[in-house]
Amino acid sequence: MLASLMKRDEERLKKSVEKMVDELKKTEREAGEESKEQTDEKLKKPVEETKQQVNEDQKKMAEEAKMLEIAEVITQTESSDSSNKTNNKTDEQCKKCMETCSACKEKDEKFKTRYMEFTKIERVFKDKCKDMFEIEKVLKENDEKLSQKCKVLEKENEILKQKCSTMTQEYLQNENIVQEMKKRV
Repeated sequence: MLASLMKRDEERLKKSVEKMVDELKKTEREAGEESKEQTDEKLKKPVEETKQQVNEDQKKMAEEAKMLEIAEVITQTESSDSSNKTNNKTDEQCKKCMETCSACKEKDEKFKTRYMEFTKIERVFKDKCKDMFEIEKVLKENDEKLSQKCKVLEKENEILKQKCSTMTQEYLQNENIVQEMKKRV
């Protein structure tokens, strides 16, 4: 029964970690579209939710393990009373309690390693987000420089258009004068 509870809890944790990784990937994709503050808030929510969920799962598992231990001790106590082998049963109870404790310790170690893996993923994600924000900042600066250059070129183009139009009008006036002179001659 304890094994099935452990499997169920492991599956829950796997699902929650997968869900969190998916949420982190989603927020990473959206990070390019949103401001840094919004991304930081979105990162904090899944992290806090996952931490809370892991803490709740650990509490549930500890409570279930305690309940199982109590139930085993009660059933063993009842059976030992009926068979009058209190010394042997007490030794067996202690062994079972110790086995359960070692199983709990193994589970705790698994949780710790998963939590460490999660924190590593979180650090990598934050580093990548920082890099993306730096790249975004550089791109914005380049965009501003290009837009300023474009404005300067547009002004120069307007000035050149005006010069060209004045020169064209002068040319047309001179051409008209030349045509009139030819007619007179």
